[in-house]
Amino acid sequence: MLATLAGLFAGLMLSLNPQQPTPVDYDKLSAAGLDYALLEEAIAARDAYRGEISNERFVTIIDYSKNSSEDRLYLVDTKTGDIETMLVAHGQGSDTNHDGFAEAFSDTPESKMTSIGAFVTAETYYGKHGLSLRLDGLEDTNSNARARAIVIHGADYINPARALQGRSWGCPSVERARSKPLIDAIKGGSFVYTTGGTMSA
Repeated sequence: MLATLAGLFAGLMLSLNPQQPTPVDYDKLSAAGLDYALLEEAIAARDAYRGEISNERFVTIIDYSKNSSEDRLYLVDTKTGDIETMLVAHGQGSDTNHDGFAEAFSDTPESKMTSIGAFVTAETYYGKHGLSLRLDGLEDTNSNARARAIVIHGADYINPARALQGRSWGCPSVERARSKPLIDAIKGGSFVYTTGGTMSA
């Protein structure tokens, strides 16, 4: 799903560059399924961590309050205003009854849970899941991300043809066919904001 943010809403600007502001159109935002308050929250967090960001083009937002069968990863292009949406997994430990809802979050090693908060993307590597993108947590809620090997990667268990999406060991894994374009767009210092609940541990 692709929506375009073409107009102005409440003065929120997507770009970090004040000389090239990208305003927000509320109707188009709603069409993409991204809540305006969540976008505002993510942009405020991005601005707070701007010193950590070297790839300013994209902001990635993941709304874990939604079921995993819904598109809940939003790739926001701060230059054009476009928003691309896609499926994304949560951890097994966050959804022990496998009903598609992440109900608990943690940054504890070996928990297999999803952690939430602000991240910055780092380097890529090739592992057992193919091309993968490391994440560094910027907050207490996700500071173990690198040590836990919480990375963005493609996975066969994420597929729009499935009625119930699979779960990861805590990684925000995406549909394999879409993983490389996503990783190529946001590698090397892009801001990622995840939300959806209260941390359990």
